[in-house]
Amino acid sequence: MQKIEFQEKEDSLNLRKIISQYLYKWPWFIASILLFVISAYIYLRYSVPQYQSTTVLKFDKKQNNLSSALSDLENLGMGLGNADELKSEGAVVTSRPILMEVVKNLNLSVEYFNTGEIKDSQLFSKIPVVAKVLSYNNNENFKFSEYTMIDLKGDEFTLQNEKKATFKGKFNVPLNLDFGIVMFHRNSAFPFKSKYKIVFWNPIEKVKKLEKKIEVNLPDEKAMLMEINLIGTLPEKSEAILNEVTKQYNLDGQKDKNLQAQNTQEFIDKRLEVITKDLSGVENQKEDFENRNRIVDIQAQAELALQNTSDNTKVLLQQQAQLDLLNSLSGEASKGNNQLMPSNLGLNPSLEQTISQYNSLIISRNKTLKQATNENPAVIEMNREIASLKEVIRDNIREQKQTVQTGISQLQNQINTNNSMIQKVPGQSKVYRGIERQQTLKEQLFLFLLQKREENAINLSVNVPKAKIVNPAFTEDIPVSPKKDIILLGAILLGVLFPFAVLYFLFMMDDKIYTRDDIKERSELGVLVDIPSLKDNENHLIQKNDFSELAEAFRVLVSNLKFILPVKDSAKVIMVTSSVKGEGKTLVSVNLALTIANKNSRALLIGSDIRNPQIQRYDSEPTKRKGLTEYLYDNSVNVEELIHTSTTNPSCDVIYAGAIPPNPQELLSNGRYQKLIADMSSQYSYIIIDSAPLMLVSDTLSIVDTADATLYVVRSGVSRNILIDFANDLVKDSKLKNVSFVVNDVSKRAGGYGYNYSYGYGYSQTNDKKSWWSKIFKS
Repeated sequence: MQKIEFQEKEDSLNLRKIISQYLYKWPWFIASILLFVISAYIYLRYSVPQYQSTTVLKFDKKQNNLSSALSDLENLGMGLGNADELKSEGAVVTSRPILMEVVKNLNLSVEYFNTGEIKDSQLFSKIPVVAKVLSYNNNENFKFSEYTMIDLKGDEFTLQNEKKATFKGKFNVPLNLDFGIVMFHRNSAFPFKSKYKIVFWNPIEKVKKLEKKIEVNLPDEKAMLMEINLIGTLPEKSEAILNEVTKQYNLDGQKDKNLQAQNTQEFIDKRLEVITKDLSGVENQKEDFENRNRIVDIQAQAELALQNTSDNTKVLLQQQAQLDLLNSLSGEASKGNNQLMPSNLGLNPSLEQTISQYNSLIISRNKTLKQATNENPAVIEMNREIASLKEVIRDNIREQKQTVQTGISQLQNQINTNNSMIQKVPGQSKVYRGIERQQTLKEQLFLFLLQKREENAINLSVNVPKAKIVNPAFTEDIPVSPKKDIILLGAILLGVLFPFAVLYFLFMMDDKIYTRDDIKERSELGVLVDIPSLKDNENHLIQKNDFSELAEAFRVLVSNLKFILPVKDSAKVIMVTSSVKGEGKTLVSVNLALTIANKNSRALLIGSDIRNPQIQRYDSEPTKRKGLTEYLYDNSVNVEELIHTSTTNPSCDVIYAGAIPPNPQELLSNGRYQKLIADMSSQYSYIIIDSAPLMLVSDTLSIVDTADATLYVVRSGVSRNILIDFANDLVKDSKLKNVSFVVNDVSKRAGGYGYNYSYGYGYSQTNDKKSWWSKIFKS
């Protein structure tokens, strides 16, 4: 848990460190923001604002159809949906034929500009000179050509092209230019300035530009609305273009509608001619069928045939019953006995009367025979009359039978005829219905085409616009480009990001040591003190009663050294070293000796860097005394000959390095150096050794065993991270002991991290006033 808390603390410190890095460079951010804002202001000052012009069209689906005569086809799934129709119409609006008409009608192939020193301003309506291209040369590579009208004297003028070639002409007189023939007209309503620039474009090039600039949007497909936008520098020109686009679009739609209506009229006339012939043929076929089958009303005739069959069947049954009765009566009449015959059978009245007479005569004869015999003349006469009447009855029965049989035969023929007619009815009905169906279909199609022909005639005569202009072209007051707020905000943002990116790259590439925190990130060795940075004109040596930041820093160093130095009766030996030269080890050695030396504890400073001695630079009165080198190679040299008392602090003695020898490594390792330290340990409380850099030479490693503590000097802003790793390796390999770091030349904001290393505590602080410009370059 403690480890985690420590890590969180370290992360927060690193974040503060990173923020301080950038805050220290605040002048660069201010300068960058000012630069970008000024650039943005200049851009806004001289850039040409772009305005968006808009017009809105509304489509009516019924009016949108070019000919309502064919509108019923939509019910068969042949019509397009609203969204598809609007998208297709959007392509028509920006089609090249329509845009070409716009370019021609508005003369957009000629542009006019007021010339200026920095930028040219375009003109559209208030033009002192109007140019009209009469014809173009056959030059396929021609795109545009610029001319400047420079001299105007009465009706004469002079044009100058890009190649400085001049053309002189007169107003209202055709002038032959490089690309074609042009006529110029003077508009006296507007004064002529010194120069005008006129640009002649190939019309197809202007059409291409309009294709890219005109934007069609569908804000609400269900409402059938279309929004047409155009962005340009001149609102009046953009509005005129949009209004002309909608005008040409409606005219084109009207032409398409009229053409469609005319084609529809021709189509309907041709179809009417065909349908009329077909209808006439069907009617003739119906008439012929009725004549052949003698049909007036097939349904009524079928019902009549059924009724006749039923009636004839009833009569036939009656006739057959009567025939059977006659056959029975004929059998009775054929018998020889004179018996009574049946009567009142509903037979023929004459036969019934004869039978009645016959029966009356039989009864009378029978009554007479009761009183007389057969030979009685009356009986004989009656028998004769009876026989005569019986013969008459047989004749009547025979005639009646023939009559009934003839009637039965006729009725059977009628029934057969009616049955035959009834059997033909289904087939005739099927054929007849087919003929009537064709007739009805042709009649309906004929009437439909007649109706559509009238509708098409009305549609052809009425000029309804293809799209209703809901909003004529209008322009927004606020320009769409450049957007002042966005550009200024972007300039500020870029002004912040640009130095941030540069600094981020510099910080990322920077592998130098700046503060003790940088050392702690790479090493577990302690840091005793941070030596503040000194200016060239400042005193680099600590003086008596010195309360400067430098003196305070070395007092802190002396106090911290007491915690790492061992407790012993002899002198405490402190070695000061570094990785490479120029890191300030000599400065630290000298000032440490001056600080630690006092009346109660004398100090000895030994210049042990015999390859590149530097201690004498800090002595205001250098002497010709012998140095360490002479002592190491000459056994006869006495130590007292080497010691020199510092003029700055009388309690501090110095042994200079002496002459530079050819074999410094051998001298330092011959054992006399250790003897020198042993001899001096009894005379001094502290011995400070200014040694050679460890990375460059191995001299220091020969005398490192004499030191009780080692101060490893790194210079802020100069020493690199790899040097800390080198020091760690030396400690790890036990080549150095009791090592602590001293950070030299630390500025008040070392490396931009925001650490204020101030040691004056109010004793002698100075407040240097500098200009902001010098601060920027200093940072």
